[in-house]
Amino acid sequence: MESEHEQSGGVISLQERQEFEEFKRRKRVAEARAVISRLELSAEQAVTERASLRRALREAEKCGIGGVSVTPCMVRPCADFLGKSSSLKIVAALSPWGGTDTTDVKVRQIRRALHDGAAVAEISAPLPAVKEGNWAYVKRELKKLRRAAGKSLLRINIESPLLTPQELAKLCSVVCECGITCVRMAGTAFGCGADEEEVKAAHAALKSRAVIKADGAENPGRIATLLECGAELVGSASAVELARAILSVAEK
Repeated sequence: MESEHEQSGGVISLQERQEFEEFKRRKRVAEARAVISRLELSAEQAVTERASLRRALREAEKCGIGGVSVTPCMVRPCADFLGKSSSLKIVAALSPWGGTDTTDVKVRQIRRALHDGAAVAEISAPLPAVKEGNWAYVKRELKKLRRAAGKSLLRINIESPLLTPQELAKLCSVVCECGITCVRMAGTAFGCGADEEEVKAAHAALKSRAVIKADGAENPGRIATLLECGAELVGSASAVELARAILSVAEK
């Protein structure tokens, strides 16, 4: 056992070293959990077995993942399974094919999804109108969608792979003008994930008025990169596996 003289002379005891290592471990775990809370499990497959989805929901909930994105028909089953006390937010992925549904259909989709238990209504901007430069139509629709969502969170899928840099910047500006505070860079219908340069461009155009969800993270490094580019949320079909990997590294 070390004497008081040795301790006062700057020698660190074994107990102190252990306490410091435990402090660092807890700090790493807290930081890891903060990252995991910004993950969303993408479960938007056209064919999804409910049993496997339930297992994924339980694992996502256990890992501390922030949300799960599902098709409209799966919103109610997920809400019934998770219950109202769950920390896992249900995101309804609506009108995925470039926002080609009419505005009235989108309004009904939002209201139905929120009624069924979704916490977030995620719906695509009207890409045909964007490509035509019909910004008056885009603004009218986004304002109606915002009203339909009420106090719930509305997220606009802007399908950035289909846009020119000019269209991306303009659409981000219009989204903010309409009082919408969250965008998704791209769904799973077009492309295989968010492009880093597009995330940076959207972040610059939004000017912190809206947060960004970026999809396509396949490893922890990719998550870190997307967050550094300006994303606040990251979507992945492998969110559970990624969360486990992040926690495993933090626990060492």
